[in-house]
Amino acid sequence: MKFMKKKILAVILGLAMAGSLAACGSKESQEAEKSGEIKYLSEFKAKDYVTLGDYKGVEVQVEQMEVTDEYLQGYIDFLLAQDAASTPVTDRAVEVGDVANIDYEGKLDGVAFEGGTAQGYDLEIGSGSFIDGFEDGVVGMKIGETKDIPLTFPDPYTNPDLAGKDVVFTVTVNSISVLEKPELTDEYVAGLGIEECSNVEEYRNYLRDILTEQTKESFESDKLNAAIMTLEENAAFSDVPEGMLNRMNETLTANISAYASAYGVDIGTYVANVYGGSADAYQDVLLEQARIMAQRYIMMAAIADEEGIEVTDEELAAGISEETANYAGYGYASEEEYKATIDQEAYREYLLMEKVSDFLAENTVAVSAKTE
Repeated sequence: MKFMKKKILAVILGLAMAGSLAACGSKESQEAEKSGEIKYLSEFKAKDYVTLGDYKGVEVQVEQMEVTDEYLQGYIDFLLAQDAASTPVTDRAVEVGDVANIDYEGKLDGVAFEGGTAQGYDLEIGSGSFIDGFEDGVVGMKIGETKDIPLTFPDPYTNPDLAGKDVVFTVTVNSISVLEKPELTDEYVAGLGIEECSNVEEYRNYLRDILTEQTKESFESDKLNAAIMTLEENAAFSDVPEGMLNRMNETLTANISAYASAYGVDIGTYVANVYGGSADAYQDVLLEQARIMAQRYIMMAAIADEEGIEVTDEELAAGISEETANYAGYGYASEEEYKATIDQEAYREYLLMEKVSDFLAENTVAVSAKTE
């Protein structure tokens, strides 16, 4: 499945590097590396930058989750909750389980802090969405009431500037409502418009099949995750070519910038929350992540060389055609316009990572993580 392969590649690029550093490559590679000319895997020999350990028949501990009746019912309850109807409450104060629409402003030493203010926020009381004590402080408030809630941020906390600090949230309740879940009946199922389902029993079987497929995908992803970590621990890495590192860094920075913008935060804050470190030092953090990506690519390429795995020009053309078929979904006027933006050599690397991932998945032995 294409979805599964993209998920696997996310694993490949997302884990921390555990390999040790070793000697540099050949003299020619060193000279090209210093010039910054090397940017792609095809421009050098991967074995000059990594010494592989064992990578076939590696045993990893992974547990495959079972779709029990309890798990299935929990998922059904979740879906029903998503379809819950909201009923306004006007004759009482906020209770646990209610959804309170609130305005709030958090202050540290009397000054509002970044990210601590919102208007018209729907808060499910009892969800644990806010720091300890916030939701408890809203319980008992009436519509139109304003209240100061003194709290202490946990330590550690995602924002180190707030960790362990005493703050005051000024909260106003705008409205109260309760969510009423629909009852799972044959009539409800028929109204969902799912072709395979006309009654509750068919709906449960349909959802069980979906969850079973998801657990299989998660198992394969976890297996590859564990295999990559083991391979990295067994490998020895030298420094990566400067040009390739710069390319990875530029790509990663562009992607992270887009994610940060989507979440409405600056890139430094996003990087600090996802990768750790200081928001001010986000460039150093991303550079290190780019180095991790580059080393992982090199390790996978070395395995490809050992096993004779390659991406042909025909496979590259087919992959790009598949990628660009949904050009309109990415905001391009034509498939050719989208195709012109694709770095074909980088896409060849992407396809190579898919092939090596498949190889590793087939040559990794999963053993139960449970202790007897």
